[in-house]
Amino acid sequence: MSAPATLNPLLQTRTASLEELRELAAAGRLYAVIDACDTPAVPEKARELGETQAVSLYRGTADEQYWAFAPYLFAVDGDVLDWIAADLWTQPWGIFAVADGDIEAVRRHFRRFLLVQAPDGEQWYFRFYDPRVLPTFLETADEQQLGEFFPRLQALLIPDGSPRLAGYSAPALPAPRISIRLARPR
Repeated sequence: MSAPATLNPLLQTRTASLEELRELAAAGRLYAVIDACDTPAVPEKARELGETQAVSLYRGTADEQYWAFAPYLFAVDGDVLDWIAADLWTQPWGIFAVADGDIEAVRRHFRRFLLVQAPDGEQWYFRFYDPRVLPTFLETADEQQLGEFFPRLQALLIPDGSPRLAGYSAPALPAPRISIRLARPR
């Protein structure tokens, strides 16, 4: 299978396999952001694993009110990858991210993107973890936006229900210089 096509010259794309995910998981570099909105088993799995391996991206009141629908960040090991592959793979469940750093650092990074500010100042929820939304964002994002999104991430891997994943990286981006007007989640 060839690499996914990209129209964004700032991105590099390639396909990845489940075997590659296993290698990244074994190295402690694989994370998954899983949407609980359509998958009720996600919050229960997160509680079962504990906060060292799975946390809601929401905090405080939002976490208390929306725990059943929240996006959850999982540090993926072999068992979590097996669960995703067996129970979630054919659904639009979320995305994988390749990152160095602990779960709290990756959580802080992703939390920055839960709410974004529209040009008119209105705040919108940004479902970047939805595999139907993320490719469109990546294809249309400019250098500044990708620079904000990628600094902690080496790659984003987007499942489509097939055995392979679309991988995106932005290796040539400079460090972010200015903000893209992100709003802090409440």
